[in-house]
Amino acid sequence: MYMRGASVSALLAFAVVPAHAGWGKADRAHAEISAAQAKIDAANKIGASGNTPAMVANAQAALNVAKENLANGNKDEAIADAIHAGQLADTAVGAAHQAQGRAAEARVADANAQAQQAQQDAADAQNDAQARIADANSRADNASAAAQASAASAAAAQENLDAMRNQPPTVVTTTTEKTSTPVHHVVHRVVHRPVTGTTTAERTTTTVSTGTPE
Repeated sequence: MYMRGASVSALLAFAVVPAHAGWGKADRAHAEISAAQAKIDAANKIGASGNTPAMVANAQAALNVAKENLANGNKDEAIADAIHAGQLADTAVGAAHQAQGRAAEARVADANAQAQQAQQDAADAQNDAQARIADANSRADNASAAAQASAASAAAAQENLDAMRNQPPTVVTTTTEKTSTPVHHVVHRVVHRPVTGTTTAERTTTTVSTGTPE
């Protein structure tokens, strides 16, 4: 609802635009309309139309009514409508600043969250790198221990080989004993005698021993 009436319009006009000597109501109406238009333009420039479109639309509607009243000779109503349009524009500008502040706070909060996440990611990466380094060091220590054990084993084997090479030669003495064993030859001689009356067969066995006694 727009404020109308000569007394109210005059009070609002004096509260917004300073009075100048020789100014008439038409001059005051033009001044208030120009001031309201400047505020609406400023609200549009800072983006108030995007954040609070209803406020800017109401301010523009009130300003259009003020221009129409001035064109119809309703100077007091034109002044009141122009002042009201300026107030709506001021409200839109304030709301736009608040919206911008909230947006800036949201951007700061988002940036802080991203920074914290980046720090956490960096810490995780550092912990992972340290774990990998520790694992690599452990593997290196194990490999070094294995190499030392192999070197010790090789040194022991070399010592054994050197000891075997430095041992005096082994002399093997072989003693041959000759043993003479008499050889017995058995000679069989058969004597046949003529048969007379009763047949008798004789068999004589002679054993001859040759060889060297022990």
